[in-house]
Amino acid sequence: MELRVVKLTILLSFYLSGIVIVAGVSDVWVELRAPRFVVHRHSALLRCEHNVDPDSLYKVVFYKHGQRIMKYVRGRDPPFELYNFTGADINLIQLTPTSITLEKMDFSASGSYACEIALETPLYSKVSKLHELNVIVRQKYRPKIKIKHKKLSSNENLEATCQSAPAHPAPHLTWFINHMKVDERLIEPHGTWNVHRHHHGMPLSLTNSSLHFPLSSLQLFPNQTVEITCLSTIPSYANVGEGFADLQNHTVTVNVIRMEQPPTQLPVKIISLEQNSSNRCGFHCALVTLLYSMYYFIKIY
Repeated sequence: MELRVVKLTILLSFYLSGIVIVAGVSDVWVELRAPRFVVHRHSALLRCEHNVDPDSLYKVVFYKHGQRIMKYVRGRDPPFELYNFTGADINLIQLTPTSITLEKMDFSASGSYACEIALETPLYSKVSKLHELNVIVRQKYRPKIKIKHKKLSSNENLEATCQSAPAHPAPHLTWFINHMKVDERLIEPHGTWNVHRHHHGMPLSLTNSSLHFPLSSLQLFPNQTVEITCLSTIPSYANVGEGFADLQNHTVTVNVIRMEQPPTQLPVKIISLEQNSSNRCGFHCALVTLLYSMYYFIKIY
């Protein structure tokens, strides 16, 4: 009875920790954890993660493009077997049954990686999903922003261009106005361009785009400044928990003059001084003539 309780306790502890007992292989999962981007000549750690009881794990294999890189077999002497692999060095000191470290990675190390785990009893194996790994060349300077006019009125359109620094692969450009991402419909991409520069034999390329932004869409105060930022990244979006592999940005300021509406006025007729004097004289002269005529008429009669 006590032995059965001990076994049930062990089974419960494995269940709560997520480790699968050999008897149930339907819930086995395996995943290759590795960075998506690695800087040229840097290192990358590849881990084959799973939920199998370590005592039940018999074999682990790492693949690149379907070809074996390293194989671990429990009980063998030596337990590790390495295969022909170009593009990086495998660190033998940091080698474990479920992880390998690739050092001094060259561009040929880019590609699809996977790992496989196997059980001996029962006979069972499972391969992870493919994981894309890319060796990159970082940008050496921030992107360049060019603005046609750095002083604009609030009813004009802001016209600007941005060009990234050379890199591999070509960076992705994102525009911001006052720290707010600009609608893609207001951006005109001009594609990527190869430059006459190479990094260890790899050609580099840059990215260009234009911004056409109506300043009237902003709620501006009189004589306000607008900040324009061009963000240049590899890749185009940040991976959760990893961020950008490379990031450069540049911000410039534009002075915006708010155009005030002129006040509404009723039409006013402006009379010159000479015209006003002439009108007064005409009225007085007519009055004097009328009074003189009446006096003369009364005197006669």
